[in-house]
Amino acid sequence: MSRGRGRPTFARAGLVVLMLLGPRVVPAQSAAEAVSRKGWFADEKCSTQRVQNGRTGPPGQACTQECIRKGVKVVFIDEQTGKLYRVDNPKPTRGLESDYVEMSGTLNAGTKTVHVDSVRVLEKYVAKCGVE
Repeated sequence: MSRGRGRPTFARAGLVVLMLLGPRVVPAQSAAEAVSRKGWFADEKCSTQRVQNGRTGPPGQACTQECIRKGVKVVFIDEQTGKLYRVDNPKPTRGLESDYVEMSGTLNAGTKTVHVDSVRVLEKYVAKCGVE
């Protein structure tokens, strides 16, 4: 492309594109905040439907652990907001599926993810009849 007056160069066109896209990227980055929340670690497959139906309590532990073993993503069910957040570092959650916990970490509302820094078990999961 020529550097004549009526025609923008590729570099200038690229700069314009970056300027237009730049502001859209910033809100997702600024949405991250340090939090301490109570709730449950579960699998995304079963928990998504449960939460949409207003059921935010603990999912069945054996089923949750089986789904996670098969590769289903780990999520945190936030008791306070009733929302699901995908856990981006599931290692600290192993063995705590369905336990009632207090999780501290970094929550990003824009991407609906949470990075778990620490977990404190408040109540161990106990299987009950009728819990799915």
